[in-house]
Amino acid sequence: MMKRILISVFTLCVMINLFADGVLPNGSGTDSDPYQIEILDNLLWISTNSNSWDKNFTQIADIDASDTQNWNNGFGFSPIGNFSGIYHGSNYIIHELYINHQDFPTGFFRSTSNSLIENVILHNANITGMRTTGGLIGVITNNSDVNNCFVTGTINGGDDIGGLAGFCSNSEVINCTSECLITGSGPRVGGLIGNIDFSTISLCNSICIINGNSYVGGLIGLTHDSDISFCSSSGDVIGEEYIGGLIGKSNQFSNISNCFSRSNVTGINVVGGFIGILATYSTIDKCYSTGFVDGLTNVGGFTGVISSLIILNSFWDIETSGQSTNFGLMGKTTAEMHDVATYTDVLGLLDDPWDFVGNPYDDLGNEDYWDINISINDGYPNLSNLFVGDVNNDIPYFSFNLNNYPNPFNPNTTIEFSIQNDSKVNLSIFNIKGQRIKILINNEFQKGSHSINWNGDDEFGKPVSSGNYYYKLNVNGKTEVVKKCLLLK
Repeated sequence: MMKRILISVFTLCVMINLFADGVLPNGSGTDSDPYQIEILDNLLWISTNSNSWDKNFTQIADIDASDTQNWNNGFGFSPIGNFSGIYHGSNYIIHELYINHQDFPTGFFRSTSNSLIENVILHNANITGMRTTGGLIGVITNNSDVNNCFVTGTINGGDDIGGLAGFCSNSEVINCTSECLITGSGPRVGGLIGNIDFSTISLCNSICIINGNSYVGGLIGLTHDSDISFCSSSGDVIGEEYIGGLIGKSNQFSNISNCFSRSNVTGINVVGGFIGILATYSTIDKCYSTGFVDGLTNVGGFTGVISSLIILNSFWDIETSGQSTNFGLMGKTTAEMHDVATYTDVLGLLDDPWDFVGNPYDDLGNEDYWDINISINDGYPNLSNLFVGDVNNDIPYFSFNLNNYPNPFNPNTTIEFSIQNDSKVNLSIFNIKGQRIKILINNEFQKGSHSINWNGDDEFGKPVSSGNYYYKLNVNGKTEVVKKCLLLK
């Protein structure tokens, strides 16, 4: 796989270097005098000038990239790389980046090798590739570091698809977040990364709706010989086989610790609230899941199939998951999941207590990894404010309120939304395949809160069948929020 990717990248690099375009940024590209990225044409210059891909860049302003949808006869922005330099995003935002390429890998950066990417924010990106596609990076390789990056938007592709990256090997990803609608027609699809090996993922979070085939996870689709710690996922994970709230499948020699999943999980075979399947020689320690779990065969509240017996001090909510059993594991009621004693009282048959703020029940830890507060995370344990080195968690959060009640519903539900300014609003209903079935709103609205009723009919007034549906809020042409509702008849 890597050989095909490298050949593809080399061919594209040669072609791109023949047609350099854009505006040369200020600076010289050195550590002491990095290129200063201020406008969209500076990004164009990078993407079409392969001689710059080992240089140092610092972004110094927000950039509106919406015009990229008109570039290259509809193919949009041409990805950067193989990139082996340094890109400091400085927490400035790149808005509305558009890429629609059938080559691979695909992302804002096509691939990175021995590089540093940090503090980059892509807001409302729309990225489509054939395979190995990520919002920020297609392929992360060879001791690359990706720190403090944030992606929102829509990501589509085949296999190895993720909100942040498609594939990560021999690299480190720290303190990154993905808030995306992700669709992969093939295997290995994740909210953050589709496929990882020999890598470290820590302090990362995904809030995504994910549709894939096999090896589909709320955070990562497939892992091998990697360490995942202090990570979380929420949203919806939908696939066929090897489907998990946090990870679809963990191959040998992976270690997963101090993580949780709030994702709802729907699949056919090997479906788990936290992980689809944990292979031999991999471990899970001090993790939990709470999402609803639905499948046909090999279904469990925490894991669908257990190949490894090393799952320690981990739990799932038997009430919210709808799954009361999971061979060899400890399910808990919602009340027990809200009780710090579940995680810290060694008399509760824990092998090793979790490390909570305040050391309840003398949990012996001093790092205060976890905290619990009824007003935060719906009363479930939450990861404390953790920082590694100079990690900066000051990333803006883009939020438009959107909810429906009742949910589940029959036959009517009220969808409420709020907007921050007077705006053009489109609110549409989609089925589980991503097909739009009805436009509820397509008008100008004043800032503030609004609501509309949906009676379960499609665009032609025909009642739709029972099942999951998604409603998408689009404000001034930008998709801001996607939520799920359940129609029960």
